[in-house]
Amino acid sequence: MSEIYSEELYIEDFYCDRTAKLSLPMITELAISVSSKQTVEMGIGMQRLVEAHHGWILLQYDIKINRRPNLGEKIKIRTDPKRHNRFFAFRDFDFFDQDGNTLIHIDSLWAMIDLKRRRLVSIDSEFVDPLKGNLVDRLERLEKPADLDRSFSGASISVEEIKANYFDIDTNQHVNNSNYLKFFLVPVAENFLLGHEPKRILIKYVKEIRLSQSVVSMAQFIGPLHSVHEISDNSLINAQAEIEWSEVE
Repeated sequence: MSEIYSEELYIEDFYCDRTAKLSLPMITELAISVSSKQTVEMGIGMQRLVEAHHGWILLQYDIKINRRPNLGEKIKIRTDPKRHNRFFAFRDFDFFDQDGNTLIHIDSLWAMIDLKRRRLVSIDSEFVDPLKGNLVDRLERLEKPADLDRSFSGASISVEEIKANYFDIDTNQHVNNSNYLKFFLVPVAENFLLGHEPKRILIKYVKEIRLSQSVVSMAQFIGPLHSVHEISDNSLINAQAEIEWSEVE
């Protein structure tokens, strides 16, 4: 049985966007914070990773949102490091309201890198054995985001250039994973964002964005409530996303 870890907290104002709901970047920030606390308590956190010249890298998210919690609401976040094989690890996150209803569910896929060589390596058992997740031969794949349709028949693509600044960068010296959610949505019209709620978000991280690097964020609606997104630099893809939306009631 894997080691499940949970934390209760209140939604503070600085967690929220202008709608007074938990912002999309903060959803992933809080999820990662909870998993980090679990590993620190087990002695396999960031400090030990750095000592071993290892690091975790996030490859994919599948985020399902029933409801974003409101400012001042008390919630519970639970994480479960369910399973792994030699090269990849799954970790789930659930956000609950005070009645135990699931607000948000996240599936995430991770890999381990050698910090010196910046290359993928097999997962060091020191960093997964204490979590007691299932060791399996094969892991199921997470669904990947759709590609932009660049054909003549494809819908129009909105484009915005973004330059990564000092405050976008985390301790790994590249753009924090949660900031990609902001970057994806820069080309989307303000009125649309205010009138719609994301219901499912698929994210695939491909290549790091570093300080002062300029990238292009592109968004394309392939349906009234269905968008695909890409962040790229000189035709090299940094990240992709696909979002299903619903209208605000």
